[in-house]
Amino acid sequence: MLTELNPIVDSRWDEYVLGHQEGTIYHHSAWQQVLSETYGYSPLYLGFTSSDGSQLSGIFPLMFVKSFLTGRRVVSLPFTTYCNPLMPERLIEEAMRFAFDRFRGVRYVELKLLERAQGSFGHLGVASAFVSQVLSLDPDIDKLFLSFHPSSIRHRVRRAEKLGLVFRLGDKESDLHQFYRFYSLMRRKNGLPPQPYAFFANMHRILTSKNLLELPVVEYEGKVIAVTILLKGRSTWHLEYSASDPRFLQQGSNQFLIWRCIEMAHQAGAKHFDFGRTSLSHHSLLEFKDRWQAKRRAIRYHYFPQDTKPTHSRDYSDSLLGRLNKRLPLSLLTWEGRLLYRHLA
Repeated sequence: MLTELNPIVDSRWDEYVLGHQEGTIYHHSAWQQVLSETYGYSPLYLGFTSSDGSQLSGIFPLMFVKSFLTGRRVVSLPFTTYCNPLMPERLIEEAMRFAFDRFRGVRYVELKLLERAQGSFGHLGVASAFVSQVLSLDPDIDKLFLSFHPSSIRHRVRRAEKLGLVFRLGDKESDLHQFYRFYSLMRRKNGLPPQPYAFFANMHRILTSKNLLELPVVEYEGKVIAVTILLKGRSTWHLEYSASDPRFLQQGSNQFLIWRCIEMAHQAGAKHFDFGRTSLSHHSLLEFKDRWQAKRRAIRYHYFPQDTKPTHSRDYSDSLLGRLNKRLPLSLLTWEGRLLYRHLA
């Protein structure tokens, strides 16, 4: 039967996530804490249990988003690239109907599905304008490195090493602040507001304490020039948020940072390294990730009711608002992000 669980107090939830080959950081109870504490969303974490409730054999994390701008809906999960339900596919529609009935006035339930290597979920939902690019971590680390593009990846990594770029794991709040500055400047360049700083601060505080996050940093001549937030799951590590000083791109800072993160994931026994969501219209970024041999896997959106036509997840960078954002002072752009993001999940 389907039942509502509290993953914060029910240890079975995280035990199930950590024991499942498709369990990710996004299924973990700690990710629920990040989203709830940052945006105030109400969790609805469903478990598929035996009739007496003693055995857990499937999970489905969702969150209720209540917004006067974009309406009331249930999402799995807000500000998450994908979150496949870890339960039999035959139960997905029943679970979505359960979520739809759980809250009053809900317009729809949204599910974000990553296409599996075996092609599962291909019959559910509709293809989105996004893919996630995933690198399979070969057991031989040297062979893996040799599979990368010779000039734009391997040569840049070796160049960074010769120039003396330094890799370390961030352990100071100033490292997170430096990340946020680079990230905000990058978002403005693309005509988009940054996520609120609280999102990353909560992520760092909550996930680091559970050994689910690292903050890798690259320095050059004593200056921080690149920072990324590395999310760690049992079998998949995620490079979802990364930013750097554009003045040092020729030194190979990004390639050096990513390679060292891949080495960390490989050493920890991870099987996959996820480069994160990319828009199909962002050709240069798609090609950059392709050169790491990361395979494109489709992200599909599935809705209940099935005739739902949401208006979110669009690319606003070339809109009038996007062009205006490129001219805004950084302080106003970050204010815009704090104001809008909780409505855009």
